[in-house]
Amino acid sequence: MNNLTRNGVAGGVLALGMTLGTAAVAQDVTIRWALHPGAEADAVINYFAPKYEEETGVKVIGEILPPNQLRDQMSIEAIGGTGRWDLGYHSPGWFGTFVDHVVDLTPYIEETGFDVDAYPPLIVESHMKSDARPGEIIAVPTTPAAPMLIVREDWFSHPDEQAAFEAEFGRELTVPDTWAELREVAGFFTREEGETLAGETLEHDVYGWADALGAGAGITRSFIVVLYSTGVQGWDENYEPDIDHPIVVDAAEYFVDLAQNTAPREAQNWGFLEGLEMFRDGRLATATMWPQGVGTVEDPDGDAVGNTGYSPLPAWEDNLAGYEQGTPFLGGGGVFVFDTPNADEAFKFLKWMLQDNEVEWGKQSEQFSTAGHFQSEELRNLRPYYGKFLPAYEQVLQSVFIRQGIPEYGSVMWNGTTDFITDVFSGDLTPEQAQTRWANTMTDAFRRAGYVE
Repeated sequence: MNNLTRNGVAGGVLALGMTLGTAAVAQDVTIRWALHPGAEADAVINYFAPKYEEETGVKVIGEILPPNQLRDQMSIEAIGGTGRWDLGYHSPGWFGTFVDHVVDLTPYIEETGFDVDAYPPLIVESHMKSDARPGEIIAVPTTPAAPMLIVREDWFSHPDEQAAFEAEFGRELTVPDTWAELREVAGFFTREEGETLAGETLEHDVYGWADALGAGAGITRSFIVVLYSTGVQGWDENYEPDIDHPIVVDAAEYFVDLAQNTAPREAQNWGFLEGLEMFRDGRLATATMWPQGVGTVEDPDGDAVGNTGYSPLPAWEDNLAGYEQGTPFLGGGGVFVFDTPNADEAFKFLKWMLQDNEVEWGKQSEQFSTAGHFQSEELRNLRPYYGKFLPAYEQVLQSVFIRQGIPEYGSVMWNGTTDFITDVFSGDLTPEQAQTRWANTMTDAFRRAGYVE
């Protein structure tokens, strides 16, 4: 269906509503949404859907699908034209599958006054736009997320630790601003059972840093933030790879050293949020945390509650792009509107939920991405730790990398990173060998795709 037809459908729905009356139409409208599991899905089903039906008569049914089936199930229904769902989970890397089956949201945004500028510019570029549909808004964000650094503030500020660190490194013990400083801090705090930390004898080993290091997505998520922090982009406007730069070898050697010498062995089985229990239980001095893990870190029964500091990831010194802080992966998702007769009503619901009830969305979903979320005193006071967490997370979202809008991104960059760091970490290849293979593979893929001759 082209844009003219889409707009015609939307106009037809509006005209019908004006003719029959809003209440009468609302009773006949049911919006169905394919949801990714998480706190945001629970918020939709348990709070917003019943409240919206109470206020408007429009029923919203959320169907939570297993993460490993969500994309395929939505694809089958969309391509088959079944109209099973009016709304679907949007991951920026998935849009190519749904490019012909979702509506341009621009007319609905203009009609309802939806504020695109409420979101940080990088989220707009990543979660609301796509090169596959230039000039259009193809989705709205619900759960954009990027990782940050957390530290044990009470250990950093302890006078014994301050004195010992300054004696060893000749500088004050502070939250790391650079990856080099993080390596020093992580090594300093890596200690064995029986040693002393912050005036107490340890009953278990403590590690200086941790992130997910499990095979595949785990170690890729962890290393790729170091890689992008160097200023490497993957390739330039002429599809010339820049991953053959020597700084990539430096980043790989740094990462392997950090991971193998300051992180727990268990981290090599972790993915995404796994392992934050170790920070909660007082076994990590620093860690990489996605925002969905803040409740675990600040568990009232944990050792870290009230003692956690939050900051953006460190900067890579002498990086190629002049970044002043780390450049993490912007993940998470949003929602697109399928091309169904309910498209207009579906977007009205999204506008009502995400912007008319902006602060309530933050409270119920614990997902934060708009200026209104970060400026809300109500949200900052909602949890004892939000006053520190929210400003730091807002800063994180000012410097994130966006997955480039070509179909080959997943294979040449994401999978390329996986192959590169997995072989370097295991010792199967030297960094130089893995780098050469990656650059050659990327160039071959661009040649096959017709980007270069």
